[in-house]
Amino acid sequence: MVGGCTIAFGILLAIYLNQSGAFASEQQETEAETLAAETETVEMLSDGEFPSDVQSLLVNSQGNYATAMRVFDDEETRAAAADSDSDSDAVNAGSASSGRTTTASPSRTASQSGGSISKNGAVDDGRNDNHEYFLEPEDMSQEPDYLDEETEEDKAEAKTDSDFQYELYRNHAVIKKYTGTASSLDIPDKLEGKSVTEIGDSAFANSKTLVYVTMPDSVTKLGKNAFKGCALLVDIALSDNLTQIDEGTFDSCERLARISVPDGVTSIGKKAFNECEDMIKVTLPSTVESIGEQAFYRCRKLEMTKLPSDLKTVEKEAFLDCDKMALSKWPSGLETVGESAFENCYAITSVKLPSSMLKLDERAFCGCIGITDLTIKSGLKSISDEAFLGCTGIKELVVPKSVISIGDSAFAKCTALESVEIPKNTLRVGSQAFADCIFTDVKINSKCTYKTNSFPFTLTEDNYY
Repeated sequence: MVGGCTIAFGILLAIYLNQSGAFASEQQETEAETLAAETETVEMLSDGEFPSDVQSLLVNSQGNYATAMRVFDDEETRAAAADSDSDSDAVNAGSASSGRTTTASPSRTASQSGGSISKNGAVDDGRNDNHEYFLEPEDMSQEPDYLDEETEEDKAEAKTDSDFQYELYRNHAVIKKYTGTASSLDIPDKLEGKSVTEIGDSAFANSKTLVYVTMPDSVTKLGKNAFKGCALLVDIALSDNLTQIDEGTFDSCERLARISVPDGVTSIGKKAFNECEDMIKVTLPSTVESIGEQAFYRCRKLEMTKLPSDLKTVEKEAFLDCDKMALSKWPSGLETVGESAFENCYAITSVKLPSSMLKLDERAFCGCIGITDLTIKSGLKSISDEAFLGCTGIKELVVPKSVISIGDSAFAKCTALESVEIPKNTLRVGSQAFADCIFTDVKINSKCTYKTNSFPFTLTEDNYY
């Protein structure tokens, strides 16, 4: 192919020089002889290799290099046609060798206008810039095998037995609905030979008979509201391989008395144990990083003395009205305490907020009358509205230098508060921030803004740094 292109280029160059008068008349005869000799070479090479219109183009064409390249590109197609019409090829070959001009194909004729040949690149629009032009078309009649495998894996087969509605997959099973009436249930680890890996959303919800349940370690996921409203459920043994307790898992299980959350669980979902009124003991592993909104809302009998060591976030109303939760130990990496997260947790005696704290929302510890020891380390930038409203046991407060703002009623009705230190960096003290407190002296930055009712007494210049 490369040799043929070289010969074609040489011949075309010779023709151009000849017509432009670059050679003398004597040289033209010599060139004609050379051309004839090379034409013979083409005839020898073209035996079964080049079609007749290629040879004709080499001898007679006054076109450009790109046109010749187009013909060579079509070589394989023309060769295939030549096999089915060998007699026609023989006639064309004889015509070329005798010096007769063969008729150009319609595609080549269309590329000419008024006898002039189009410029390089005009042979086929997009040919020079489109690399896919040279690629064989893909055969899309057959799909790859892996697509069939994925389809088979994702396809669920619905099944039903005397106790369960479930779905069978290629390698596991999912329980969708419990239809039995047992009071004591061991959830099977396999259904039809497939491992039970998931309890679906609301699968056991509103059971009127379940009292005791054990869950196999094959289960790795509990769906939303999985046991919601199981009014008689007292005790459940969870799978050791769970990684989260999802939203509403045990919501409104009024008689659930105790539960041990396995190691590896990182989050307790929204309303996971909401209004479990008889809940006494919950064991949370150190791996838990977040406790969701209303996760233990109004678990009034809950006894808990410490939070998980890896805990970072306690969301809105997570422990609201947990009357007997006597927390005394706080995680060192805690970052966020949401709105009313510990409101009315009367049994909490000590609060120690670490330097990692980023956000202390409104009413976070409102009504925690049992707090006698409050420590807030430097890092927190603001104390939100009513954060410690009505904490009547606090006697001393040191606001860290990182705090810029103290919200409205933040420490209002802290009737035992005798001593307050506010740093120079604090630039705002909200309305009634210390209303009804009993301390009589305080120092603030002279640039700090405050209301006339922010403190339990009227400030003078003597109260400025």
